[in-house]
Order: sequence, then C-alpha cells, then structure tokens
Amino acid sequence: MEQDHQTQLIVTKADGICTMTLNRPHVLNAMTVEMFSLLQDAIAKASADEGVDVLLLRGAGGNFCSGADLGVLTALTDKSDADQSLTIINDFITNLHQMPKPVIAVIEGVAVGAGLNLALHADFVIATEDALLQEPFVQIGLTTDFGGTYLLPRLVGTAWAKRLALLGERITGKKAEEIGLIYRAVEASQVESELEKLVTAVRRLPKQAYAVTKEGLGRCQIHGLEYALTWEKQQQPSLIARPEFQTLVQAKVKRT
Repeated sequence: MEQDHQTQLIVTKADGICTMTLNRPHVLNAMTVEMFSLLQDAIAKASADEGVDVLLLRGAGGNFCSGADLGVLTALTDKSDADQSLTIINDFITNLHQMPKPVIAVIEGVAVGAGLNLALHADFVIATEDALLQEPFVQIGLTTDFGGTYLLPRLVGTAWAKRLALLGERITGKKAEEIGLIYRAVEASQVESELEKLVTAVRRLPKQAYAVTKEGLGRCQIHGLEYALTWEKQQQPSLIARPEFQTLVQAKVKRT
C-alpha cells in the first residue's frame, strides 16, 4: 500500500541538527515525484533556518536510496511533466550542493543512481563498509542525473568516473572510500559513533569561515587558478576582520 506522501520524507530538528530521512523502506526508499517536491521544500527551509547548524541525509529501514521509483520514469515520458519534475530536481540539488552549512549523508545498504548522487552532494558521506553503491543509468538506457556528471569526475577523476557511469560498476562503501568517492567507510556498528564525531567536529568550526570556504571550493574548481586567487583575495580580509578569527588566533597563540 502506498504511503501518504507527507510521510515519504521525515524531517526532524533537534539541537541544531536537521535530519531528513527518505521513508519508503518497502522499496529501498526509491524516490517519487512527490518526494522531489518534499525535498525541494525541506532543503530550502533548512538552508534558510538560522536554527539549523547541520543537515543530515539518511534512509529508513537499513538502506539509503535505490534511486528513482519506476513510476517516476513512466511519468517523465510526458515532456511537460518531465520538464516540471526535472526543474524541481535541479532546484533542490543546486540548493543542497550550495548550502553554506555542513551537510552529511549516511549510506547504509544500497545507494543507487539518483540516490547515490543525492548523497554525493553532501560535504561528507559516511557509509558502511559493505554498502552497495552504483550508477546504473546507462545500463537502462539513461544518462547520469542528479548532478552525477558534474560530481563523479571531480570526486574520483575521469577514469573512475567512466567505470562508474559508463560501465555501471557496483562498488562497496569500503572501495568508495579507497577511490575518494566518499569521506569514510566504517563497520555498521560504528556508523553512529563516527557520525557523532563528525558532527561534533564540524560544529566546532566558525560558521562563516566554513560557508565561505565551501563556496570557494565550488566556484574555484570551475574557474581555475586565476579566478581562485582573485576570489580568495576578496574574501579573506572580511573573514580576518570577524571576531571569530581574532578569538581563535589568540587562543592558538596562548597554546604555543
């Protein structure tokens, strides 16, 4: 039986941490058209909410996400419906990718296709060592979406991007860490403790410095060294003038 669409994405907020949980465990959290709209709204709200320090992306029932539901693919055969849905997807993916706050994804079980690429837009991805990650788009006659064509070569280089996107090679969480696709792979029993350590680490960092540096990594990767140097020159003075910098430097000086 189909779930009420409002329960397909569970959003909770506690102690500055906003957790978004894909919640269709009976189909490995495959995403529906309704979920796209729910994600669009929830990500926009989290980005604008000053009470949110960290965003967590998770999946219910022991899996992250098996990609788009087959019903979505059927719905997208109509050009106008496809344009509307893809516009929504592009909007929330852009917002997620550019979010100035720390974004962490936790992959357990499977992360396939659009589900994997959704996770890869996080700043840090923690996966279980035995998680299964795959980009099977070409195998079913499609091209990589959810920004995968942008992400993969930047994360793992052209050779591995082709293995993943063109051949659809399935890899484990452990292998994903080895090739630089994700932040860290751990035993299933260590996921929560590893997540807690990472959340603690990112919350210690000055928010504005984190946001500006994250923006710079995105911008300067596209535009090259000359742009990067110009951008850094523009940003650094204002960060130096912020109280956080002065406090942190003085504390560091005292320790040396």
